[in-house]
Amino acid sequence: MNADPDTAASTADRARGWMSPAVTVRILHVVLWLLVVSGPAAALFVVGKLAVLDARVAAVANRPETETGVDTSGAEGFAELFVASSQTGPSDSSDGAVWPVGAESSATFQPGAWSATSTVSLGAQEVGPGYYAVTVAAALAAHVTGPDGTVTSTPAGTRFFSVGVVETDHGWTVTGLPSLIAAPPDVEAPELLVDPLDDLNVEPGVDELLAQFFTAYLAGDGDLTRYVAPALEIAAVEPPPFAEVEVMAAGSGEPSDGVTPVFVRVRGTDTDDLAQLLEYSLMVSQRDGRWEVSDLLPAPLLATTDTN
Repeated sequence: MNADPDTAASTADRARGWMSPAVTVRILHVVLWLLVVSGPAAALFVVGKLAVLDARVAAVANRPETETGVDTSGAEGFAELFVASSQTGPSDSSDGAVWPVGAESSATFQPGAWSATSTVSLGAQEVGPGYYAVTVAAALAAHVTGPDGTVTSTPAGTRFFSVGVVETDHGWTVTGLPSLIAAPPDVEAPELLVDPLDDLNVEPGVDELLAQFFTAYLAGDGDLTRYVAPALEIAAVEPPPFAEVEVMAAGSGEPSDGVTPVFVRVRGTDTDDLAQLLEYSLMVSQRDGRWEVSDLLPAPLLATTDTN
């Protein structure tokens, strides 16, 4: 027989109450004061221990509670799925799972006119218990059918939607069709520790290192381990996406503890002569008079970032 959840919770609460620091100290008070009869020396020892215990309990009681953020991943994922489906309407049984009952009959759709090539949640705001307003960005495509039946698809840009998503006893559901909203305001990028457009202002040899490192890393030309520190575990991109890699611009910051931050912009060209610009942030250092990459960072360092 399964235990009643409410009864189990009540029992657990009572157990926590008996094991709380305050109750524990009260029990110790009784036990320790009984030892006072052992004599003056024991009494002084007991008083000292009680003072220490009281101080610890007070510290625990005054310790601020750590707030944990609400997990909105379920609501955000459901909203992305719904926005993608909403561009065409529920067309099959798989779409029906994300549509509120009756919503499909109250809306007018033009089958095949729109589609979402990708969707991504930009965040969720809790507007009630288990109820969220989710902002979703969707890259849309418009599909126009010509007189001869030929369908022409044209990218329609990115649009932004707000979706109400609520958690029920049976799972997630939406509270209505998406609302088309204005794009978020432009945000100025923070200042980087290294200006990527500055010339390298470090000792000769770093520019050569960067060219060799990225040729091995992105084009598979050369032994990558020759250009990195022994402690750096890094693998070249496989299969190599480019046939040729060129360092277009680079900048460096002030050295600290033997390492120098470097920001690099490279251009990779594949076998079809298609080029792509990429940027990397890394740390370089010297060992035995030779420059090497000591760390390949996941993102550029900000101006206020400690580089130690």
